[in-house]
Amino acid sequence: MQEQELISISIESHIKAIAEAIFEQFGMTKSEAIELFYRQVALTKDIPFIQRSLNNETVETIKMIDNNDELTTYSSFAQLRQELEV
Repeated sequence: MQEQELISISIESHIKAIAEAIFEQFGMTKSEAIELFYRQVALTKDIPFIQRSLNNETVETIKMIDNNDELTTYSSFAQLRQELEV
């Protein structure tokens, strides 16, 4: 078994209560939820929920930018609207 370490945190009571109720719905203890968070960070080398609200189109666009793919650009919002016919 891997060596374990104890973590101690302070958190607002109402946030703790809400989160623990959600963990319970998933059948998880708070220790398991925190470990899951740590494991996800270690695996992805990123905070797992920052980009959670991004839709697939936005994620694909970010990938295109990161890959230096050629993107369509517009000189103005009016030009974009004309292109979209709105």
